Amino acid sequence: MAGEGAQSGAGEMRHPLARIARLLGVALCLSLAACTTNPATGKTQLKTLMSADDEAQAGAAAHPKILLAYGGVYGDERVNAYVAGVTSRIVKGSDAPASAYRVTVLNSPVVNAFALPGGYVYVTRGLLALVDDEAELAGVLGHEIGHVIARHSAQRQTAALGASVVGALLGAVVGSPAAAQVVGQGSQGVLASYSRDQEFEADALGVRYLARAHYDPYAEADFLEAMGEQEKLHAAISHKKYDPTRMDWLASHPATPDRVAAARNHAAETGILPGAGDRNRDVYLHAIDGLLYGDSPDQGMVRGRTFVHPKLRVTFTAPPQFTLVNAPDAVIIEGPDKTIAKFDAGSKVAGIEIGSYLANIWAEDVPLAKLERFTVNGMPAATAQTKVGAYNARLVAIEAAPDKVYRFLMGTMPDAGSRYDQALHEMVVSFRRISEAEALAAKPLRIRVVKVGAKDSVASLAARMDFADFRVERFRALNGLAAGTALRPGQLVKLVAE
Repeated sequence: MAGEGAQSGAGEMRHPLARIARLLGVALCLSLAACTTNPATGKTQLKTLMSADDEAQAGAAAHPKILLAYGGVYGDERVNAYVAGVTSRIVKGSDAPASAYRVTVLNSPVVNAFALPGGYVYVTRGLLALVDDEAELAGVLGHEIGHVIARHSAQRQTAALGASVVGALLGAVVGSPAAAQVVGQGSQGVLASYSRDQEFEADALGVRYLARAHYDPYAEADFLEAMGEQEKLHAAISHKKYDPTRMDWLASHPATPDRVAAARNHAAETGILPGAGDRNRDVYLHAIDGLLYGDSPDQGMVRGRTFVHPKLRVTFTAPPQFTLVNAPDAVIIEGPDKTIAKFDAGSKVAGIEIGSYLANIWAEDVPLAKLERFTVNGMPAATAQTKVGAYNARLVAIEAAPDKVYRFLMGTMPDAGSRYDQALHEMVVSFRRISEAEALAAKPLRIRVVKVGAKDSVASLAARMDFADFRVERFRALNGLAAGTALRPGQLVKLVAE
């Protein structure tokens, strides 16, 4: 629980409220929905207030929104068919082997997998790139299917109503609005995505389904461990501190080391020895050979500190020690001392002067200071200063065409003074149009599966990766290789290259 040690002084005050909450919870079980036994977990719980039809309708309504948010369906039918086949096998080992699932591979570089009510299961191509064998993929799918079978989404809807009722009743019993607020805050951890208990339950179910489907049940723990290493690497690349035991109050997932340990314990309980079940690593790697990695050309691509958009034919470069994160409608630029910037595109009516656009349209009703006009590589531009929350902010609008505008919104903390002003200015003036030849030369990165040769090493293969930094670390994380682990001649490994 979050901050248990910090709560010791208030425990005597909260204890009566907690006791009343438990009593009211029992009453809710009797009056709101009665109790039932979850077929997947065997636990007694509130009967869910969503019917199976309600869940199916909720999933169907959310599906197009998911596709829009995650770049649509990944367009490789071979990959989609392979993932569907692995899903079919893991479903047969589940607690509902006759259930139907709609599995979608999303065209997103984000490492993610999730499920919606009604049997909608999603994995991103970013997750497929990190997964190292078929059993790991099956474990991810089993985890998400476990959420569906255990009806965790429906439980969240029931929990939401229960929390609000308990809060209202507590306020009436003790005559204090603060009591209701305490219960409301405590419920947020449960209602923020799946609860920690639900994630642990889904991990256990994923391990169970792996064993029943004759996969290695230790594969789920292996992938969770790989996720931890990926998070550690991402923190290093982003110049951020990594805390493997972090468990925020509103975090939806338990800390990774705890999940790894629990998953290994569940695997041991199956009685199956590590490696005794199927892993199908070579089959998996052949299936994802050529998989698009990182950004899609349709949304622009990050190459180190440079962003290039082949279709829009524009580029810019961020300062040293800054990192770029590409999203469907913007690029986020993060730097030292909480310095941050956002790059995006906008439209304007042809004929509106760029300074007027910035002051009267983009920043309408925002108090601006020092509005100035200048040019960026031959393009009219305007800039002004303002305050955005705690930040000293600078807005820059660049007219790339009579009706097309590109924008930088940059913020520095007051303590930084003018330390980053020159670096951010250089980023702005690096913005330029690119030629057709440059656009054609900007190729996306892909997963390339190669066989380890007799003279190959981690260092020599990592040098073939199309990254400017952390090549060895990226190679190890991509292939699930712990530090010090050597390669075997003939072994298949993943590289990232154009």
